[in-house]
Amino acid sequence: MNFLNIALLAGGLAFLIPLIIHLLNKRKVVTVRWGAMHLLHEVIRQRKRKMKIEQLLLLITRISIPIVLALCLARPVLTALRSLGLGSSSLIVMLDDSFSMRAPAAQTTLPGGTVMQQARQDMQTMLTDLPSGSSAQVILSGGTPRKLLDQATTDLDLVPKKLSDVPAMSGPMAANDAFQAATSALKDAPNAAREVVIVSDFQEADWRAVADGAALPALDSLSKQEPKPQITFFRVGSDLAENLSIASADISALVAAESQPIGLRVRIKNHGKRAWQDVAVHLEADGARLRTARVSLAPEGEAVLSFTHAFEKVGDHSLSVRLEGDSFADDNAFHSIVQVRNQLNVLLIDGSPSNEPLSGAADFLEIALTPHTVAAASLKDLIRTKKIDLRKIRNDDLRQQEVIIMADVQRLQGNTLNDIDKFVKEGGGLLVFAGPDCDLDWYNREFYRKGEGLYPSAIKGQARTDADAPPARILMQRFTHPSALYFNDARAGRLQDAEFRHWFELTPQGDQTQRIFNLDRNVPLMIEKKRGRGRVIAAATTANAEWSNLPLQPFFVPLMQRLTTYLATVGSAPAWQFVGSAIRLPLEKAELGSEFTLRDPTGQTQTLKSVKEGDAVFVQSPVISQPGIFQLQKVGTEKTTLLAFNIDGAESDLKSLPTADIQKIAKRHDAAYADTLPAYQALDRTRRHGSELWQPLLIALLALLFFEVLLQQRIAKG
Repeated sequence: MNFLNIALLAGGLAFLIPLIIHLLNKRKVVTVRWGAMHLLHEVIRQRKRKMKIEQLLLLITRISIPIVLALCLARPVLTALRSLGLGSSSLIVMLDDSFSMRAPAAQTTLPGGTVMQQARQDMQTMLTDLPSGSSAQVILSGGTPRKLLDQATTDLDLVPKKLSDVPAMSGPMAANDAFQAATSALKDAPNAAREVVIVSDFQEADWRAVADGAALPALDSLSKQEPKPQITFFRVGSDLAENLSIASADISALVAAESQPIGLRVRIKNHGKRAWQDVAVHLEADGARLRTARVSLAPEGEAVLSFTHAFEKVGDHSLSVRLEGDSFADDNAFHSIVQVRNQLNVLLIDGSPSNEPLSGAADFLEIALTPHTVAAASLKDLIRTKKIDLRKIRNDDLRQQEVIIMADVQRLQGNTLNDIDKFVKEGGGLLVFAGPDCDLDWYNREFYRKGEGLYPSAIKGQARTDADAPPARILMQRFTHPSALYFNDARAGRLQDAEFRHWFELTPQGDQTQRIFNLDRNVPLMIEKKRGRGRVIAAATTANAEWSNLPLQPFFVPLMQRLTTYLATVGSAPAWQFVGSAIRLPLEKAELGSEFTLRDPTGQTQTLKSVKEGDAVFVQSPVISQPGIFQLQKVGTEKTTLLAFNIDGAESDLKSLPTADIQKIAKRHDAAYADTLPAYQALDRTRRHGSELWQPLLIALLALLFFEVLLQQRIAKG
């Protein structure tokens, strides 16, 4: 037994009042003898015994009333049922620091503040309530989960100070990954009594699948640890129901030539129930506003706008789009970097040349990469190609090239393989269309070499569809590869129109490769592998129309150009990155130790120094915590690289999971739920100290008062 307000137990001394009154009013007995007394003696004796019992019961009742009242005020708890005990404990807080936590907090709890500020305030109270000697650790759960502190600390004042630097700009919360990080942190907890609190707005986009029954194996593993931790889902809510955002802004080309128009397709989403009229959308280039368009959006609808712009100067340029109208402005802009170049040099190695038009293995590639040159148009092509017969290739042909494309190459002779391997490791790009003439044994033995070679995958063999069977098609899904993002919008081209009758069965192993496109037969169509500072992409089909009608599709031109420009600029800064990631740019070995100045969108600067890791030299920044255009300049030179950072659009739909669904998740995993700080504190007191008994004691007090009135009336009636 323990008491939450032990000082109020002193009120129990009030039991002396009825006892003293009883003793003071007790009369001295005076014996008076008279003649008929013996006739009533037995009746008086029986009546006197009954009166003594009633008076004693009344005295006990009156003494009990102040004692029970004092116990109620002292709030006793039954410590025999507690699991955590009264000693120090270890608290692990999984704090959602995703972008949605920047939404305005509920006005009843923190007017003018954000959900993240409310969460920090509540967490500080949680830490204050911890017993002396307790430890705390915070897992920042948005985007890639990470620890706030290197290790758990007993200096609980340190946690709020560190949290003040957390900007709530990470991407969507991956619940299972966050629970894995919490499990790892819990293993290092110094106290046997342990608690895990998930502090989040429980955005529906992040938690809907879990509410619908998706497994959380990391949480199951966490809850089975011994000693078993107490788990609490703590929701911090927002009143914001309406929000507009720029969901995406896709550029038609990753790299452009001087004066070449760049297309920008902007998708704007309305995440609320209100219709929006005449919303202004601005196009900006290099920080200057160029033009404005206006759109209207239906409830939970979207609109698409298209802009074009041409840059006249070689170098990096910023291209931004910005909307006006709603109160939550953090996701109302989208930024990209456009690299303007004189030209990109591409070497086409034709393994099966032909004098007949469009019969050679690389003929369609040449047209797709230089359409204006082939058509003798006045417009300038960014890409300049050099097509060469495999039998006539020389080492000098690789010089000044940025990308090599191999089409139906049987095998590479002499030192050519080593030269191309060196070319890729030093930052070049390689695209391979292994055709019907390729030597599969050589590809697997020398080109792939069990994952140690240049080629990204082993080739199991060839597959084909029967003449009367439907052809294989590109699997339509949300593409994530930089070269494929443009095709997430069907207006960029219907990729599923391409028909494949014949393809290689690529069998990539391990996590060194990334699939770019898949066929609907659950096999990869194109896969990528990193090799040194460069990249290699392998295609499971031919570059001509022998195995598919891919080269005959209208989207073949932008597809090949985007793959090629991606490979040519893979060592450069990407068009944009998500906030919550860091800048990491590869450098030449001679630049080791060089200093760089990084300027953020507000004009603040910091100095970075290039470092070496293995054979790679690079410059890396801390995690970027705000969207916008950044400038990275090498100290002592005018060389400046522009970098763009944007917020993950998945975080712009601010709808929270209904309370009943959060409670369902908690119940399924034997966890508790609280949506206010007082509710959490009551839950914490119960678990930390035991079951409170003031409620039954209050009922007992009322019963004693009622019994005292009845007993007094009975005594008065005699």
